[in-house]
Amino acid sequence: MKSLRPSHSLVSVCLLGGGLLLLSGCASQSDVNALQSRIRMQEQQIAMLSNMQPAQADTWAQVQQLRQEMAAVKGEIDNFNNAAAASGGLTGLVDRVNRHHQALQAIGTQFAMDLQLDPTANPLPGAGTPGIPGVPVPVTSAQPAQPGVPPAITPQPAQPAQPVPQPAPQAVNQDTATVLYESGVNSFNSRKYKEALNAFTDFTTTYPKNKLISNAWFWKGESNFALGQYSAAALDYEKVISQYPKSAKAPSCYLKQAISFQRIGNKDAAKVRLNELVKKFPKAAEATRAKQLLKSM
Repeated sequence: MKSLRPSHSLVSVCLLGGGLLLLSGCASQSDVNALQSRIRMQEQQIAMLSNMQPAQADTWAQVQQLRQEMAAVKGEIDNFNNAAAASGGLTGLVDRVNRHHQALQAIGTQFAMDLQLDPTANPLPGAGTPGIPGVPVPVTSAQPAQPGVPPAITPQPAQPAQPVPQPAPQAVNQDTATVLYESGVNSFNSRKYKEALNAFTDFTTTYPKNKLISNAWFWKGESNFALGQYSAAALDYEKVISQYPKSAKAPSCYLKQAISFQRIGNKDAAKVRLNELVKKFPKAAEATRAKQLLKSM
């Protein structure tokens, strides 16, 4: 007796397509519909995957770009950490930045130049010099190491002299003078020009014989100049020019007095002082600035 089980070939024929299934009667209409529904779903999934491939490619490129940017940022952080370590840590780096800023401010003040610095900028936290908080390391008015580059001239806190046998009252008097002078320096560096003016005025009145007197007259003039009181500043500079001609501040006094004259409209007097400066101190940085001003007048 023949088996009623469908042959393998007949099963294969039944799976070939909806038309053959209907003709052979191997599947119902519902089976055909289900198969067609699955085919449509798969076609939709294929279409969706095809559309996602470009987006995935863009996302991968963005991820790679972000990785490169993160690597660059990490490199910058490493460079910063190395620089900070070489400067004594973050505190040392902040101190260096503050000193450079203060030196530039001093140059701008000393030579009446606009260096495009922010006049309202406050020192970064952590600045200061051991022993004298808030005071930058003083820079002397020596000749510049490179031709044409003016030195950074900053008010110099007086350093106590080496101990020598002195009567007690005189030692106390010297300490008081030093403290008063340094208070003026601190106020000037902090741009508290009225307080600086008061301190230097008290110093010049109380200690006219002190070794820092010529410096005090100069910084008194600088305080008046910073306050826009150019006539008073010119008189302060004149004290150094006439009474202390060998002072290290003399070239600066010639220059700033000339600029003060120019600010109050007396250009002839300004030219006279500038020419005197060039003649008497031809190698001074102030003489270079004087020549520039003469050309512009």
